[in-house]
Amino acid sequence: MARVAFQKTHFLLKRWAVPEIFGKGPIAAAIKDQSRFAKKLVKTPLPALNPLFAFAFRTKYEKSPNLRTTRTVLELYDGGAIGIDKMELPDSDQSGDSDKPIILMFPGGNENTHSIKVQTLCSSYLKAGYGDIYMCNYRGRCNTPFRTPQFTLPYGKFNEVGAAVKYFSEKFEDRPILLAGDCFGGYCIVDYFTGGNVRPNVIGGVVHSVLWNAESANKTLLVDPNYSLYVKPWAKYTKNLLVSGKKGNEEFAQQVYKKIGRERFAILSNLSMEQPYDVYQLYKIGLSSLADGAFGDEADYMAKTSPHKKIEHLSVARPLVVINADDDPTAPIDLDDIALIEKDPNLCFWLFACGGHCSYVKHLFPVHNFIDEVMVECTDILVNKFG
Repeated sequence: MARVAFQKTHFLLKRWAVPEIFGKGPIAAAIKDQSRFAKKLVKTPLPALNPLFAFAFRTKYEKSPNLRTTRTVLELYDGGAIGIDKMELPDSDQSGDSDKPIILMFPGGNENTHSIKVQTLCSSYLKAGYGDIYMCNYRGRCNTPFRTPQFTLPYGKFNEVGAAVKYFSEKFEDRPILLAGDCFGGYCIVDYFTGGNVRPNVIGGVVHSVLWNAESANKTLLVDPNYSLYVKPWAKYTKNLLVSGKKGNEEFAQQVYKKIGRERFAILSNLSMEQPYDVYQLYKIGLSSLADGAFGDEADYMAKTSPHKKIEHLSVARPLVVINADDDPTAPIDLDDIALIEKDPNLCFWLFACGGHCSYVKHLFPVHNFIDEVMVECTDILVNKFG
């Protein structure tokens, strides 16, 4: 696998690194010219160089702003529903700048309105003057009723981004909308932008920690020492959630069992999670069980769940900023991916030396991240140029 420039750097020296930015279109040019983070040396605290520790710092010890929320249940065409929460600062009546676009947030697969990563990012947007921030909770998540035997998926008709965009476009009379998200939510946004039916008032998107190339990820996991430290515990957690419902979100698991049936997940109990290939099987079998339509084969799975497979044959309809970290054990990047990214003028791709998966820790005691600032800055640049 051909590596990006600083990927051969000793991991201790990666503590101090300027991000690499790829792209040859107008959004990439604007980011390179205007972003202060594009030229800034990022220093990572020594303990956060381990992606497992970095993730733990963020999810366990970063302080939540405890935003106020107002819930809307959006009914879907097949009888399902997603829960959309308007996010507001707890001690402010400020409505924000109505000239700025609506921000629709799509989080990681295990995240919801109350997750620390969602709370801090929404708070950063609100403090930057974006007054209308809406967080989309997937089917069955965060007290959203799980009414149909179907989970939200990052591809096809069960990707809920289009439904949310349609709802807000009609409610606010085609006011500009920007999409933001991470991990699973990032996949959903990429799928929406390559799906050929993007509403004209959607001006673009900013996402981070996206598994860009599932094929590269499977190959990298075979030799990555972070597998045992980071991916394997996460994989076992996800397997136990699906098989037993006893670890993680029990309420969600029980809703799934009631609609789908526990027996459809029984095959997962045979996976030991001791080998990286088991992670692929977990994704493939798990998503197939949660979906009405299973994957045809491994190639079909890769095509549907890897953004690089989508942009290989389809163009990205709006300016999209993707931010990843080189040490993210679940989302490796190689030069083949970069070459593909640079062919599309609507893509700008950031690569930080350190950041782990959705972590990007910049300070300990107290814990603070830097990804929220980068997301807001990229949003400002995108809005000023294309909004």
